[in-house]
Amino acid sequence: MPQSRADSVLTLEELRRQHRLLDAQIDHAENGPGQASPQIKELKRRRLELRDRIVRLEQGASGRG
Repeated sequence: MPQSRADSVLTLEELRRQHRLLDAQIDHAENGPGQASPQIKELKRRRLELRDRIVRLEQGASGRG
């Protein structure tokens, strides 16, 4: 069942919000005391996955419009 346009917009907004939160966590981890390299690597991996999902949704939305 296709996702409605309103649901897509809400999903995109939520994914973007999560992406911003991960950016902040990465900044904090990189600039904080004692860099936790495995933690930073995992945060960056999750951020990249979110970015990929955002791009796919944006491309799908522009293809419908």
